Amino acid sequence: MSGVLLDCIQIAKGFPGVQALKGVDFSLRRGEVHGLVGANGAGKSTLAKIIAGYERPDAGRMLLNGEAVAFRSPADALRRRIVTVHQDINLIPTLSVADNIRLNNELVHRHWGLIRRKETHASITELLDRYELDVSPNTLVAELTYDERKMVQIIKAASHELDVLLLDEPTAALTQGEVEIVLKLIRSLAKEGIGIIFISHYLNEIFAVCDRTTVLLDGARVAEYQQHSTSANEIVTAMLGQELVSDMQRPAPFTAEGVEAPALSVRKLSVPGRLVDISFDLGAGEILGVTGLSGSGASDLARAIFGAGGTRQTGEFFVSGTKASLRSPLDSLQRGVALLTNDRLREGILPDFSIVDNVCLPRLNEYATGPLQLLDRPAMRESGDMVVRQMKVRAVSAMSAMKSLSGGNQQKVLLGKWLATTPQVMLLDEPTIGIDIGAKHEIRNTIARIASGGVGVILFTSELDELVQLCHRVIVLFRGTIVEIFAGAAIDKQSLLHRSTAGKD
Repeated sequence: MSGVLLDCIQIAKGFPGVQALKGVDFSLRRGEVHGLVGANGAGKSTLAKIIAGYERPDAGRMLLNGEAVAFRSPADALRRRIVTVHQDINLIPTLSVADNIRLNNELVHRHWGLIRRKETHASITELLDRYELDVSPNTLVAELTYDERKMVQIIKAASHELDVLLLDEPTAALTQGEVEIVLKLIRSLAKEGIGIIFISHYLNEIFAVCDRTTVLLDGARVAEYQQHSTSANEIVTAMLGQELVSDMQRPAPFTAEGVEAPALSVRKLSVPGRLVDISFDLGAGEILGVTGLSGSGASDLARAIFGAGGTRQTGEFFVSGTKASLRSPLDSLQRGVALLTNDRLREGILPDFSIVDNVCLPRLNEYATGPLQLLDRPAMRESGDMVVRQMKVRAVSAMSAMKSLSGGNQQKVLLGKWLATTPQVMLLDEPTIGIDIGAKHEIRNTIARIASGGVGVILFTSELDELVQLCHRVIVLFRGTIVEIFAGAAIDKQSLLHRSTAGKD
Protein backbone atom coordinates (compact mmCIF):
# COMPACT_ATOMS: atom_id res chain seq x y z
CA MET A 1 0.00 0.00 0.00
CA SER A 2 1.24 3.50 -0.82
CA GLY A 3 -0.06 6.96 0.05
CA VAL A 4 -3.55 8.21 0.79
CA LEU A 5 -5.80 8.08 -2.26
CA LEU A 6 -9.02 9.48 -0.77
CA ASP A 7 -9.34 11.58 2.38
CA CYS A 8 -12.71 12.54 3.86
CA ILE A 9 -12.33 15.19 6.55
CA GLN A 10 -15.07 16.07 9.08
CA ILE A 11 -17.91 15.14 6.74
CA ALA A 12 -21.34 16.15 8.06
CA LYS A 13 -24.76 15.60 6.52
CA GLY A 14 -28.26 16.12 7.85
CA PHE A 15 -31.73 15.28 6.61
CA PRO A 16 -35.08 16.50 8.02
CA GLY A 17 -35.28 15.15 11.55
CA VAL A 18 -31.96 13.27 11.54
CA GLN A 19 -28.24 14.05 11.53
CA ALA A 20 -26.87 11.25 9.35
CA LEU A 21 -23.16 12.13 9.65
CA LYS A 22 -21.49 14.06 12.47
CA GLY A 23 -18.03 15.17 11.38
CA VAL A 24 -16.74 11.81 10.09
CA ASP A 25 -13.09 11.28 9.12
CA PHE A 26 -12.31 8.47 6.69
CA SER A 27 -9.29 7.74 4.50
CA LEU A 28 -8.42 5.22 1.81
CA ARG A 29 -4.96 4.22 0.60
CA ARG A 30 -3.95 2.87 -2.78
CA GLY A 31 -4.16 -0.89 -2.92
CA GLU A 32 -6.12 -1.03 0.35
CA VAL A 33 -9.43 -2.67 1.14
CA HIS A 34 -11.00 -0.52 3.86
CA GLY A 35 -14.05 -1.96 5.58
CA LEU A 36 -16.89 0.35 6.60
CA VAL A 37 -19.32 -1.18 9.10
CA GLY A 38 -22.10 -0.14 11.44
CA ALA A 39 -25.68 -0.90 12.33
CA ASN A 40 -28.44 0.08 9.91
CA GLY A 41 -28.85 3.85 10.11
CA ALA A 42 -25.27 4.40 11.33
CA GLY A 43 -24.42 6.56 8.29
CA LYS A 44 -22.50 4.14 6.06
CA SER A 45 -24.68 4.59 2.99
CA THR A 46 -24.80 8.38 3.43
CA LEU A 47 -21.00 8.58 3.50
CA ALA A 48 -20.84 6.28 0.47
CA LYS A 49 -23.34 8.45 -1.44
CA ILE A 50 -21.27 11.57 -0.71
CA ILE A 51 -18.09 9.89 -1.97
CA ALA A 52 -19.95 8.68 -5.07
CA GLY A 53 -21.52 12.08 -5.82
CA TYR A 54 -25.15 11.21 -5.04
CA GLU A 55 -25.25 13.57 -2.05
CA ARG A 56 -23.38 16.73 -1.16
CA PRO A 57 -22.07 17.21 2.39
CA ASP A 58 -23.30 20.03 4.60
CA ALA A 59 -19.80 20.45 5.99
CA GLY A 60 -16.33 18.97 5.62
CA ARG A 61 -14.17 18.34 2.58
CA MET A 62 -12.78 15.55 0.41
CA LEU A 63 -9.32 15.18 -1.11
CA LEU A 64 -8.65 12.84 -4.03
CA ASN A 65 -4.96 12.27 -4.75
CA GLY A 66 -4.31 15.32 -2.55
CA GLU A 67 -6.62 17.56 -4.60
CA ALA A 68 -9.82 19.05 -3.15
CA VAL A 69 -12.92 17.69 -4.91
CA ALA A 70 -16.64 18.45 -4.65
CA PHE A 71 -18.85 16.21 -6.75
CA ARG A 72 -22.18 17.54 -8.00
CA SER A 73 -23.33 14.24 -9.48
CA PRO A 74 -22.34 10.57 -9.84
CA ALA A 75 -21.04 11.46 -13.31
CA ASP A 76 -18.50 13.81 -11.68
CA ALA A 77 -17.27 10.99 -9.45
CA LEU A 78 -17.14 8.55 -12.36
CA ARG A 79 -15.02 11.00 -14.36
CA ARG A 80 -12.58 11.00 -11.44
CA ARG A 81 -12.48 7.18 -11.61
CA ILE A 82 -14.71 6.48 -8.60
CA VAL A 83 -17.07 3.59 -9.37
CA THR A 84 -19.88 2.33 -7.12
CA VAL A 85 -21.64 -1.01 -6.81
CA HIS A 86 -24.91 -0.33 -5.01
CA GLN A 87 -26.66 -2.65 -2.57
CA ASP A 88 -29.80 -2.50 -4.72
CA ILE A 89 -29.47 -3.76 -8.27
CA ASN A 90 -29.69 -0.93 -10.81
CA LEU A 91 -29.37 -2.78 -14.11
CA ILE A 92 -31.81 -2.26 -17.00
CA PRO A 93 -33.93 -5.44 -17.30
CA THR A 94 -34.82 -4.95 -20.97
CA LEU A 95 -31.16 -4.77 -22.09
CA SER A 96 -28.77 -7.68 -22.52
CA VAL A 97 -25.97 -8.55 -20.12
CA ALA A 98 -23.43 -7.13 -22.60
CA ASP A 99 -25.34 -3.88 -23.11
CA ASN A 100 -25.70 -3.38 -19.35
CA ILE A 101 -22.02 -3.96 -18.67
CA ARG A 102 -20.96 -1.63 -21.47
CA LEU A 103 -23.61 1.05 -20.88
CA ASN A 104 -21.95 4.50 -20.99
CA ASN A 105 -18.67 2.70 -21.64
CA GLU A 106 -19.33 1.37 -25.14
CA LEU A 107 -16.74 0.22 -27.66
CA VAL A 108 -17.48 2.39 -30.72
CA HIS A 109 -15.99 3.01 -34.16
CA ARG A 110 -13.85 6.14 -34.05
CA HIS A 111 -15.29 7.68 -37.26
CA TRP A 112 -18.88 6.43 -37.40
CA GLY A 113 -19.76 6.24 -33.71
CA LEU A 114 -21.36 2.81 -34.13
CA ILE A 115 -21.01 0.17 -31.43
CA ARG A 116 -18.44 -2.51 -32.30
CA ARG A 117 -20.71 -5.47 -31.58
CA LYS A 118 -18.23 -8.26 -32.34
CA GLU A 119 -15.54 -6.80 -30.09
CA THR A 120 -18.10 -6.00 -27.40
CA HIS A 121 -19.34 -9.60 -27.37
CA ALA A 122 -15.76 -10.93 -27.17
CA SER A 123 -14.77 -8.57 -24.35
CA ILE A 124 -17.88 -9.35 -22.30
CA THR A 125 -17.43 -13.09 -22.83
CA GLU A 126 -13.85 -12.76 -21.52
CA LEU A 127 -15.09 -10.84 -18.45
CA LEU A 128 -17.81 -13.38 -17.68
CA ASP A 129 -15.33 -16.24 -18.04
CA ARG A 130 -12.75 -14.51 -15.85
CA TYR A 131 -15.26 -14.00 -13.06
CA GLU A 132 -16.83 -17.44 -13.55
CA LEU A 133 -20.38 -16.32 -14.33
CA ASP A 134 -22.08 -18.86 -16.60
CA VAL A 135 -24.48 -16.65 -18.56
CA SER A 136 -24.56 -15.52 -22.19
CA PRO A 137 -23.68 -11.89 -23.05
CA ASN A 138 -26.87 -11.83 -25.15
CA THR A 139 -29.22 -12.86 -22.31
CA LEU A 140 -31.65 -10.18 -21.17
CA VAL A 141 -31.08 -9.13 -17.55
CA ALA A 142 -34.81 -9.68 -16.94
CA GLU A 143 -34.22 -13.40 -17.53
CA LEU A 144 -31.46 -13.70 -14.90
CA THR A 145 -31.89 -14.77 -11.30
CA TYR A 146 -31.32 -12.23 -8.54
CA ASP A 147 -27.90 -13.76 -7.80
CA GLU A 148 -26.84 -13.56 -11.45
CA ARG A 149 -27.95 -9.93 -11.69
CA LYS A 150 -25.84 -9.10 -8.64
CA MET A 151 -22.79 -10.70 -10.23
CA VAL A 152 -23.37 -8.80 -13.49
CA GLN A 153 -23.54 -5.55 -11.51
CA ILE A 154 -20.17 -6.26 -9.88
CA ILE A 155 -18.56 -7.27 -13.18
CA LYS A 156 -19.86 -4.07 -14.76
CA ALA A 157 -18.04 -2.01 -12.12
CA ALA A 158 -14.82 -4.00 -12.58
CA SER A 159 -14.92 -3.34 -16.36
CA HIS A 160 -14.22 0.39 -15.84
CA GLU A 161 -10.84 2.08 -15.46
CA LEU A 162 -10.95 3.08 -11.81
CA ASP A 163 -8.98 4.31 -8.82
CA VAL A 164 -11.67 3.90 -6.15
CA LEU A 165 -14.21 1.07 -6.05
CA LEU A 166 -17.05 1.51 -3.58
CA LEU A 167 -18.86 -1.75 -2.77
CA ASP A 168 -22.11 -1.41 -0.80
CA GLU A 169 -23.17 -4.90 0.37
CA PRO A 170 -21.86 -6.56 -2.82
CA THR A 171 -22.38 -10.12 -1.60
CA ALA A 172 -25.95 -9.87 -0.26
CA ALA A 173 -27.99 -12.90 -1.44
CA LEU A 174 -25.01 -14.57 -3.15
CA THR A 175 -24.20 -18.21 -2.52
CA GLN A 176 -20.96 -19.14 -0.75
CA GLY A 177 -19.32 -20.07 -4.04
CA GLU A 178 -20.25 -16.73 -5.61
CA VAL A 179 -19.06 -14.89 -2.47
CA GLU A 180 -15.64 -16.52 -2.83
CA ILE A 181 -15.47 -15.35 -6.45
CA VAL A 182 -16.32 -11.77 -5.42
CA LEU A 183 -13.75 -11.78 -2.59
CA LYS A 184 -11.12 -13.15 -4.98
CA LEU A 185 -11.97 -10.34 -7.41
CA ILE A 186 -11.65 -7.74 -4.64
CA ARG A 187 -8.20 -9.02 -3.67
CA SER A 188 -7.00 -8.98 -7.29
CA LEU A 189 -8.24 -5.42 -7.86
CA ALA A 190 -6.52 -4.22 -4.69
CA LYS A 191 -3.25 -5.77 -5.90
CA GLU A 192 -3.59 -3.61 -9.03
CA GLY A 193 -3.47 -0.50 -6.81
CA ILE A 194 -7.19 0.22 -6.67
CA GLY A 195 -8.50 1.53 -3.36
CA ILE A 196 -11.62 -0.36 -2.29
CA ILE A 197 -14.26 0.69 0.23
CA PHE A 198 -16.05 -2.44 1.36
CA ILE A 199 -19.39 -1.99 3.15
CA SER A 200 -20.74 -5.25 4.54
CA HIS A 201 -22.71 -6.70 7.43
CA TYR A 202 -20.85 -10.01 7.03
CA LEU A 203 -17.91 -9.75 9.42
CA ASN A 204 -16.34 -12.97 8.14
CA GLU A 205 -15.97 -11.24 4.76
CA ILE A 206 -14.61 -8.09 6.42
CA PHE A 207 -11.90 -10.19 8.09
CA ALA A 208 -11.23 -12.11 4.87
CA VAL A 209 -10.36 -9.13 2.65
CA CYS A 210 -9.97 -5.89 4.63
CA ASP A 211 -6.75 -4.23 5.76
CA ARG A 212 -8.52 -1.71 8.01
CA THR A 213 -12.07 -1.33 9.30
CA THR A 214 -13.85 1.85 10.35
CA VAL A 215 -16.94 1.60 12.57
CA LEU A 216 -19.78 4.16 12.48
CA LEU A 217 -22.41 4.52 15.20
CA ASP A 218 -25.28 7.05 15.03
CA GLY A 219 -23.47 9.09 12.37
CA ALA A 220 -20.11 9.27 14.15
CA ARG A 221 -16.85 7.39 13.70
CA VAL A 222 -16.38 5.48 16.94
CA ALA A 223 -13.47 3.17 16.07
CA GLU A 224 -10.87 2.24 13.49
CA TYR A 225 -9.05 -1.09 13.57
CA GLN A 226 -6.14 -2.71 11.81
CA GLN A 227 -7.65 -6.03 10.77
CA HIS A 228 -4.85 -8.17 12.14
CA SER A 229 -5.20 -6.70 15.64
CA THR A 230 -8.92 -6.91 16.36
CA SER A 231 -11.71 -9.47 16.75
CA ALA A 232 -15.28 -9.88 15.55
CA ASN A 233 -16.59 -9.39 19.08
CA GLU A 234 -14.69 -6.10 19.43
CA ILE A 235 -16.14 -4.79 16.17
CA VAL A 236 -19.69 -5.89 17.05
CA THR A 237 -19.45 -4.17 20.44
CA ALA A 238 -18.32 -0.94 18.74
CA MET A 239 -21.11 -1.20 16.14
CA LEU A 240 -23.86 -1.59 18.73
CA GLY A 241 -22.37 0.52 21.51
CA GLN A 242 -22.72 -2.52 23.76
CA GLU A 243 -21.93 -6.23 23.79
CA LEU A 244 -24.44 -8.38 21.94
CA VAL A 245 -25.74 -11.14 24.18
CA SER A 246 -27.77 -13.79 22.37
CA ASP A 247 -30.41 -15.74 24.28
CA MET A 248 -31.52 -17.66 21.20
CA GLN A 249 -31.41 -21.43 21.58
CA ARG A 250 -31.91 -24.15 19.02
CA PRO A 251 -35.66 -24.90 18.79
CA ALA A 252 -37.04 -27.97 20.53
CA PRO A 253 -38.24 -30.76 18.22
CA PHE A 254 -41.47 -29.75 16.51
CA THR A 255 -44.67 -31.52 17.49
CA ALA A 256 -48.08 -31.21 15.85
CA GLU A 257 -50.00 -32.67 18.79
CA GLY A 258 -53.51 -31.25 19.05
CA VAL A 259 -53.34 -29.69 15.54
CA GLU A 260 -55.95 -31.08 13.17
CA ALA A 261 -54.20 -30.24 9.89
CA PRO A 262 -50.91 -28.73 8.63
CA ALA A 263 -50.83 -24.96 8.19
CA LEU A 264 -49.86 -25.54 4.55
CA SER A 265 -49.62 -28.61 2.33
CA VAL A 266 -48.00 -28.49 -1.11
CA ARG A 267 -48.53 -31.37 -3.50
CA LYS A 268 -46.73 -32.05 -6.81
CA LEU A 269 -45.89 -28.41 -7.54
CA SER A 270 -44.00 -27.87 -10.80
CA VAL A 271 -42.93 -24.71 -12.63
CA PRO A 272 -41.50 -25.19 -16.14
CA GLY A 273 -37.72 -24.87 -16.08
CA ARG A 274 -37.69 -24.07 -12.35
CA LEU A 275 -39.35 -26.63 -10.06
CA VAL A 276 -40.14 -30.32 -10.41
CA ASP A 277 -42.72 -32.24 -8.36
CA ILE A 278 -42.37 -30.42 -5.02
CA SER A 279 -44.41 -31.83 -2.11
CA PHE A 280 -44.21 -31.11 1.63
CA ASP A 281 -46.25 -30.20 4.72
CA LEU A 282 -45.72 -27.22 7.03
CA GLY A 283 -46.97 -27.53 10.60
CA ALA A 284 -48.74 -24.71 12.45
CA GLY A 285 -45.98 -23.19 14.60
CA GLU A 286 -43.19 -24.89 12.65
CA ILE A 287 -40.21 -23.08 11.11
CA LEU A 288 -39.34 -24.92 7.90
CA GLY A 289 -36.13 -23.90 6.13
CA VAL A 290 -35.60 -24.06 2.37
CA THR A 291 -32.09 -23.68 0.97
CA GLY A 292 -29.90 -24.46 -2.03
CA LEU A 293 -27.38 -22.96 -4.42
CA SER A 294 -28.15 -20.17 -6.86
CA GLY A 295 -30.65 -21.51 -9.39
CA SER A 296 -31.80 -24.30 -7.08
CA GLY A 297 -35.34 -22.88 -7.10
CA ALA A 298 -35.75 -21.60 -3.53
CA SER A 299 -37.06 -18.14 -4.47
CA ASP A 300 -39.07 -19.66 -7.31
CA LEU A 301 -40.78 -21.91 -4.77
CA ALA A 302 -41.66 -18.97 -2.54
CA ARG A 303 -43.18 -17.06 -5.45
CA ALA A 304 -44.99 -20.10 -6.83
CA ILE A 305 -46.70 -20.78 -3.50
CA PHE A 306 -47.72 -17.12 -3.21
CA GLY A 307 -48.99 -17.01 -6.80
CA ALA A 308 -46.52 -14.31 -7.86
CA GLY A 309 -45.00 -14.62 -11.34
CA GLY A 310 -44.30 -17.73 -13.40
CA THR A 311 -46.76 -20.30 -14.68
CA ARG A 312 -47.46 -23.39 -12.63
CA GLN A 313 -47.65 -26.55 -14.64
CA THR A 314 -49.10 -28.62 -11.80
CA GLY A 315 -49.68 -28.27 -8.09
CA GLU A 316 -52.24 -28.41 -5.29
CA PHE A 317 -52.34 -26.44 -2.04
CA PHE A 318 -54.15 -26.93 1.23
CA VAL A 319 -54.29 -24.24 3.93
CA SER A 320 -55.26 -25.65 7.34
CA GLY A 321 -56.61 -28.74 5.57
CA THR A 322 -58.79 -26.85 3.08
CA LYS A 323 -57.92 -26.85 -0.62
CA ALA A 324 -56.81 -23.42 -1.86
CA SER A 325 -55.92 -22.34 -5.39
CA LEU A 326 -53.42 -19.58 -4.38
CA ARG A 327 -53.44 -18.37 -7.99
CA SER A 328 -52.51 -14.76 -7.17
CA PRO A 329 -51.07 -12.70 -4.31
CA LEU A 330 -54.59 -11.42 -3.52
CA ASP A 331 -55.90 -14.97 -3.39
CA SER A 332 -53.02 -15.99 -1.10
CA LEU A 333 -53.52 -13.06 1.27
CA GLN A 334 -57.22 -13.85 1.55
CA ARG A 335 -56.27 -17.41 2.56
CA GLY A 336 -53.77 -16.18 5.16
CA VAL A 337 -50.53 -16.68 3.21
CA ALA A 338 -48.06 -13.77 3.10
CA LEU A 339 -44.70 -13.37 1.32
CA LEU A 340 -41.74 -11.19 2.33
CA THR A 341 -39.88 -10.85 -0.97
CA ASN A 342 -36.08 -10.95 -1.34
CA ASP A 343 -36.15 -7.86 -3.60
CA ARG A 344 -37.03 -5.12 -1.15
CA LEU A 345 -36.60 -2.15 -3.50
CA ARG A 346 -38.55 -3.38 -6.54
CA GLU A 347 -41.14 -5.70 -5.02
CA GLY A 348 -41.36 -4.74 -1.37
CA ILE A 349 -41.64 -1.04 -0.66
CA LEU A 350 -43.28 2.04 -2.15
CA PRO A 351 -40.29 4.33 -1.54
CA ASP A 352 -42.05 7.67 -1.94
CA PHE A 353 -44.94 6.71 0.35
CA SER A 354 -44.98 6.83 4.13
CA ILE A 355 -44.50 3.98 6.57
CA VAL A 356 -48.24 4.23 7.31
CA ASP A 357 -49.20 3.83 3.64
CA ASN A 358 -46.83 0.89 3.16
CA VAL A 359 -48.08 -0.89 6.28
CA CYS A 360 -51.76 -0.45 5.42
CA LEU A 361 -51.56 -1.17 1.68
CA PRO A 362 -52.52 -4.89 1.85
CA ARG A 363 -55.54 -4.06 4.07
CA LEU A 364 -56.94 -0.83 2.60
CA ASN A 365 -60.45 -2.27 2.50
CA GLU A 366 -60.35 -2.47 6.31
CA TYR A 367 -59.92 1.30 6.53
CA ALA A 368 -62.63 2.25 4.01
CA THR A 369 -65.55 3.87 5.84
CA GLY A 370 -68.92 5.41 5.00
CA PRO A 371 -70.88 5.38 1.75
CA LEU A 372 -67.98 7.03 -0.10
CA GLN A 373 -65.51 4.45 1.22
CA LEU A 374 -63.08 7.15 2.38
CA LEU A 375 -59.96 5.98 4.18
CA ASP A 376 -59.87 6.30 7.97
CA ARG A 377 -56.53 8.08 8.22
CA PRO A 378 -56.35 8.16 12.06
CA ALA A 379 -56.85 4.39 12.17
CA MET A 380 -54.17 3.94 9.51
CA ARG A 381 -51.79 6.14 11.49
CA GLU A 382 -52.43 4.02 14.57
CA SER A 383 -51.49 0.87 12.64
CA GLY A 384 -48.32 2.51 11.34
CA ASP A 385 -47.35 3.68 14.83
CA MET A 386 -47.89 0.16 16.17
CA VAL A 387 -45.54 -1.38 13.58
CA VAL A 388 -42.88 1.25 14.31
CA ARG A 389 -43.08 0.43 18.03
CA GLN A 390 -43.31 -3.34 17.76
CA MET A 391 -40.56 -3.70 15.13
CA LYS A 392 -38.32 -1.04 16.76
CA VAL A 393 -38.10 0.95 13.52
CA ARG A 394 -35.77 3.93 13.64
CA ALA A 395 -37.72 6.75 12.01
CA VAL A 396 -38.75 10.32 12.80
CA SER A 397 -42.38 9.16 12.74
CA ALA A 398 -44.70 6.70 11.03
CA MET A 399 -45.33 9.42 8.44
CA SER A 400 -41.69 9.30 7.28
CA ALA A 401 -41.18 8.28 3.65
CA MET A 402 -39.86 4.75 3.25
CA LYS A 403 -36.96 6.00 1.11
CA SER A 404 -35.68 7.99 4.11
CA LEU A 405 -35.12 4.79 6.12
CA SER A 406 -32.05 2.57 6.09
CA GLY A 407 -32.36 -0.82 4.40
CA GLY A 408 -32.66 -2.61 7.71
CA ASN A 409 -35.46 -0.39 8.94
CA GLN A 410 -37.28 -0.78 5.61
CA GLN A 411 -37.06 -4.56 6.12
CA LYS A 412 -38.53 -4.26 9.61
CA VAL A 413 -41.45 -2.25 8.22
CA LEU A 414 -42.09 -4.87 5.52
CA LEU A 415 -42.07 -7.70 8.04
CA GLY A 416 -44.40 -5.71 10.30
CA LYS A 417 -46.70 -5.01 7.34
CA TRP A 418 -47.20 -8.69 6.62
CA LEU A 419 -47.56 -9.61 10.28
CA ALA A 420 -50.38 -7.04 10.49
CA THR A 421 -52.35 -9.19 8.02
CA THR A 422 -52.46 -11.91 10.75
CA PRO A 423 -51.23 -14.68 8.44
CA GLN A 424 -51.48 -18.40 9.04
CA VAL A 425 -48.43 -18.96 6.85
CA MET A 426 -45.41 -16.63 6.48
CA LEU A 427 -43.08 -17.07 3.50
CA LEU A 428 -39.81 -15.27 4.29
CA ASP A 429 -37.42 -15.04 1.33
CA GLU A 430 -33.94 -14.00 2.55
CA PRO A 431 -35.38 -11.86 5.40
CA THR A 432 -31.97 -10.71 6.67
CA ILE A 433 -30.34 -9.67 3.38
CA GLY A 434 -28.20 -6.56 3.96
CA ILE A 435 -29.14 -6.34 7.65
CA ASP A 436 -26.65 -5.52 10.40
CA ILE A 437 -25.96 -8.04 13.13
CA GLY A 438 -28.18 -6.30 15.67
CA ALA A 439 -31.15 -6.14 13.29
CA LYS A 440 -30.56 -9.77 12.28
CA HIS A 441 -30.84 -10.71 15.94
CA GLU A 442 -34.13 -8.79 16.28
CA ILE A 443 -35.66 -10.27 13.11
CA ARG A 444 -34.64 -13.81 14.05
CA ASN A 445 -36.25 -13.35 17.46
CA THR A 446 -39.38 -12.08 15.70
CA ILE A 447 -39.46 -15.19 13.49
CA ALA A 448 -39.20 -17.45 16.53
CA ARG A 449 -41.91 -15.43 18.30
CA ILE A 450 -44.48 -15.60 15.50
CA ALA A 451 -43.91 -19.34 15.12
CA SER A 452 -44.45 -19.82 18.84
CA GLY A 453 -47.82 -18.12 18.32
CA GLY A 454 -48.92 -20.88 15.92
CA VAL A 455 -47.98 -19.34 12.55
CA GLY A 456 -46.32 -21.71 10.08
CA VAL A 457 -43.09 -20.14 8.79
CA ILE A 458 -41.11 -21.11 5.69
CA LEU A 459 -37.65 -19.55 5.78
CA PHE A 460 -36.01 -19.39 2.34
CA THR A 461 -32.37 -18.49 2.97
CA SER A 462 -28.78 -19.17 1.96
CA GLU A 463 -27.53 -18.27 5.46
CA LEU A 464 -26.63 -21.61 7.00
CA ASP A 465 -26.33 -20.22 10.54
CA GLU A 466 -29.90 -18.95 10.28
CA LEU A 467 -31.14 -22.40 9.29
CA VAL A 468 -29.28 -24.13 12.11
CA GLN A 469 -30.43 -21.63 14.76
CA LEU A 470 -34.10 -21.32 13.80
CA CYS A 471 -35.44 -24.29 11.88
CA HIS A 472 -37.21 -27.45 12.99
CA ARG A 473 -36.68 -28.97 9.54
CA VAL A 474 -34.77 -27.90 6.42
CA ILE A 475 -35.55 -28.78 2.80
CA VAL A 476 -32.54 -28.78 0.47
CA LEU A 477 -33.27 -28.03 -3.19
CA PHE A 478 -30.96 -29.00 -6.03
CA ARG A 479 -31.83 -27.91 -9.57
CA GLY A 480 -35.49 -27.53 -8.72
CA THR A 481 -36.03 -30.78 -6.85
CA ILE A 482 -36.02 -31.76 -3.18
CA VAL A 483 -32.90 -33.84 -2.51
CA GLU A 484 -33.20 -34.18 1.26
CA ILE A 485 -35.11 -32.98 4.32
CA PHE A 486 -33.11 -32.62 7.54
CA ALA A 487 -34.72 -32.47 10.97
CA GLY A 488 -33.63 -31.59 14.52
CA ALA A 489 -30.02 -32.35 15.44
CA ALA A 490 -29.32 -33.53 11.87
CA ILE A 491 -29.44 -29.88 10.74
CA ASP A 492 -25.79 -28.79 10.55
CA LYS A 493 -23.90 -26.55 8.16
CA GLN A 494 -21.68 -29.26 6.73
CA SER A 495 -24.61 -31.52 5.81
CA LEU A 496 -26.63 -28.66 4.34
CA LEU A 497 -23.71 -27.44 2.24
CA HIS A 498 -22.88 -30.95 1.03
CA ARG A 499 -26.42 -31.65 -0.14
CA SER A 500 -26.72 -28.17 -1.70
CA THR A 501 -23.61 -28.69 -3.81
CA ALA A 502 -23.74 -32.43 -4.52
CA GLY A 503 -27.45 -33.14 -4.74
CA LYS A 504 -28.33 -36.80 -4.17
CA ASP A 505 -25.53 -39.32 -3.72
